[in-house]
Amino acid sequence: MRRSDKNSMDPISLPDKDKINGLQGGFVSSKRVHKETGIDDFTNFVKPNFDTAAPVKVPERKEPEPEKDELDEYLEEMKQREERINRGKGSVKGVKVGKKYVASWLIKRIVIIVVLALFVVITFLPPVMISSSEGQTLQVNVFENVSVPYLKEEILSNWNVYELENMSSERAENYRVCTVGIEVKNFSPYSVELEGFRIVTCDPTYKDKFIAVKPIQDEISISPFKVTTVEVQILINVSELSEEQFNEAMTSLIISTSGLRKKIGPIPIPTVPAYIFVSDSLEFKLN
Repeated sequence: MRRSDKNSMDPISLPDKDKINGLQGGFVSSKRVHKETGIDDFTNFVKPNFDTAAPVKVPERKEPEPEKDELDEYLEEMKQREERINRGKGSVKGVKVGKKYVASWLIKRIVIIVVLALFVVITFLPPVMISSSEGQTLQVNVFENVSVPYLKEEILSNWNVYELENMSSERAENYRVCTVGIEVKNFSPYSVELEGFRIVTCDPTYKDKFIAVKPIQDEISISPFKVTTVEVQILINVSELSEEQFNEAMTSLIISTSGLRKKIGPIPIPTVPAYIFVSDSLEFKLN
């Protein structure tokens, strides 16, 4: 190459605009861009669009609440109470108990619960029944004018049987009929009707001695707010029992009611059975 050619400069020519426009991804004229995309600003500055921008929520700074003493809590409570009273809420009225006020709705709720509980107790629980001081031993000839099979049949029909097999002797002197007084206290507005009694349990040593139990009265009815004493007969086999054992056996008895119900008018109300412990103060003698 010649020196003159090396130092010489070719004339500078502008780029061909038509070629550039034909390139994919290349620059295009501003008119074309504006026509296709609506962009008419080719600077690096981005203009914000406040119509579509989402609001930015800056979290609030919360200062920790100072600890409240009893005076602060009392003042705040009184303030809230006064505000509720001013708004006309009658439910905030209460009764002062000691140094505090009890809301009236709580008082009403307690009264309703007490009334319902009292209704359940009076209606479905049995009247108070206790063994009275009335009790004795009757020397009755149970086989008088009757045979053993007939007596057993009569006991099955008219007595509440505990264990008929305990009637193992055919000698009349081996049996006693004992009476026990039961004081029935009906403090309810209902009349009480009672069909009979039954033996629940006794000292296990003497469980093979008791035969049956029944009330002396055929029909037992106690009027409202009345106290009545009901007599109960108990048939016992006393063979091989001393007088002390006999008395111990009788005072170990626990009996309960059978067919107990309350009535208000013609409507019967089934009632929980009553349980009676035969009093230890009673004395039962063989002779």
